[in-house]
Amino acid sequence: MSEDRSNKELRRLLNEIGWSPYELARAVNRVVTPERRVHAKTPFAWRDRGTVPRDPLPAVVAGVLTEARGEIVTVDQLWPGRTHKIEVWLPAVSGISDSAWNPDTTLALLNEVRAGAQARTFFAISGQSLTSVADTWAQTSHRMISDRTIGVNPVGVNPDLIAYLEQDLVQLRRLDDGHGGELVLRTVTHRLALAMDLLADSRYTAAVGQRLLSIIGQMAQLAGWLGFDLGQHGLAQRMYLLGLRAATASGDRQLGALILSCVAFQQTWRNRPHDAVTIMNTVAQRARGAATPRVAALIAMREARAFATTGMAAETSAALDRAYQALDRGPHDNDPAWTYWMDSTVLTSEAGRCYLHLGDSGRAETELTKGLAKLGDTPSRDRVLYGLSLSLAHARGTGGRQDLELACYEADQVLPMLPQVGSARCRNLIEMIRSELRPHRSTSTVREFLGRFETSIAVPIC
Repeated sequence: MSEDRSNKELRRLLNEIGWSPYELARAVNRVVTPERRVHAKTPFAWRDRGTVPRDPLPAVVAGVLTEARGEIVTVDQLWPGRTHKIEVWLPAVSGISDSAWNPDTTLALLNEVRAGAQARTFFAISGQSLTSVADTWAQTSHRMISDRTIGVNPVGVNPDLIAYLEQDLVQLRRLDDGHGGELVLRTVTHRLALAMDLLADSRYTAAVGQRLLSIIGQMAQLAGWLGFDLGQHGLAQRMYLLGLRAATASGDRQLGALILSCVAFQQTWRNRPHDAVTIMNTVAQRARGAATPRVAALIAMREARAFATTGMAAETSAALDRAYQALDRGPHDNDPAWTYWMDSTVLTSEAGRCYLHLGDSGRAETELTKGLAKLGDTPSRDRVLYGLSLSLAHARGTGGRQDLELACYEADQVLPMLPQVGSARCRNLIEMIRSELRPHRSTSTVREFLGRFETSIAVPIC
């Protein structure tokens, strides 16, 4: 009898994920450069004959399986002792969850942004490896920066320069509000690298260093948000976690809460809602009594989203009530600058998205309609996102009763805006709408809309 040389662990993982070797090949080829792409049938040899791919492919395979599975898969797990470790393809928590939260390790981690976004590829993870980071944040003493009296730059960083960077960050956020996209992400990561140059190479007082670290944390959060919106989940998660370390070192507790809420929000879009609930429970407990009303409203809103994607209707309603109550307490002098977008329009629209997740299309329609009325018709990512969400609510209907004409109408209102908005989330939503409407293409309204839809998606994102 011939010896079984198959890779049983790779077979087990592919079965667990529900992938064929063909799907593994497609996932690998989405990540690597063209010259490293594999033939569609090559992973059959990895699985069935125990063939070991050339470096760096073992690390790439481990990475794509990590992202798909939700838990870390290592090269040694797949091919024990058969290949060396590659430090280019890594899980997003690498070096963050397994290193001490002190100034030296934090600054060493942040230094990677100076090398540029292309130096490494990170894969998004899920489960305990991710949620434990929130626990560590909650237990870590904050504000770890001290006076820096040596540095390459003899002049040092003064408060006026910090004020300029803070204002520049405001403008970058406004760019993201309108359209997002790859160009804005590249601009933000460039600014982030410059801010890290100042942190690493300049002289400053502890107070200035604290503000600089907070700016770095905010820039990393914005880079993470842009990456997430573009569907670059590994990059997004890495940026969020780097931003969390910077926020912790600066003593900015509310910024840390924002970043973790973004991590949780990302997990709801990645269909990992239990991670989101776990993270938001930690954030809510640690931020209770220490957050301004607007920050408290944001945290409660993100709690509601986590509960809704898990199907927890009562908890969702309670969290939304807390968000509205906090927002009603009005603006506060100590509100962070980044809370400017947290208002009743966003909350109402997000409430609609929550009800959509819960399968309550009627309430989703009501809340999304109210939110869109406040947004107006100015092209923006929010206008597209919530307009498509309303279309989806009409397509799904209430009690089995769909309003196909309204679904097509609402989608038609935002289709012309789609090329201006660099958002994978919007593209995903419109694919959902198409899936809901395709069974009804015998209806003329739906058939005509699907024709216009095909034309719209053929236009590249700006």
